[in-house]
Amino acid sequence: MNNLIERILAAQYRSLLFPKDICGDAIFGFECNDGWGDLIQATLWLVQRRTPLSALDVEVTQVKEKFGQLRIYHRGGDESIGAAFEIAEVVSGSVCEMCGMPGGVISVDGWLQARCSQHSAAGKIARVKNVKNNDNYIASYVEAVDAILSFFGEGAVLWVQQDRTAFAGRRPCELLATEEGCQAIYLMLKRLEYGVGV
Repeated sequence: MNNLIERILAAQYRSLLFPKDICGDAIFGFECNDGWGDLIQATLWLVQRRTPLSALDVEVTQVKEKFGQLRIYHRGGDESIGAAFEIAEVVSGSVCEMCGMPGGVISVDGWLQARCSQHSAAGKIARVKNVKNNDNYIASYVEAVDAILSFFGEGAVLWVQQDRTAFAGRRPCELLATEEGCQAIYLMLKRLEYGVGV
């Protein structure tokens, strides 16, 4: 991952990424491409927001790509924290790891990788420079996943993986790859919460 993105994440989420006894500037060492930067930031923001509510101690030990999906290994937390990390893993299969656009897991030279149509073609494997973060997407993702965790509890991860009639047969994990999809999920869950028909 780009050093600038790593530094930003390390500064903003220091309490999640480093043991308490480490001081000064430190680099965490994210082992994935820049396209998942927004997804990582949104997930860390959500976890950081949820941990003080339950007085939880969470430490992220490793973030990497494995079999075309994001893996975030951690210690501590509760079921909802674990579910937040699992949802990010599932969603990452629908986000291009190179540029952050919607995509899917494909085989590239025998390796499973999450790519959009632009980066799945032969010769388009080169790293994308200057992937910019999308603050609106990050905020919408946090809002949507927080609502999913609150509404479905232990069933949240399963809910995002299955086709849903409310979304024209699409899986919520695919919708969570875009700002518009996150907003659609949030709106639908709020309607259900308040008893408004979908």
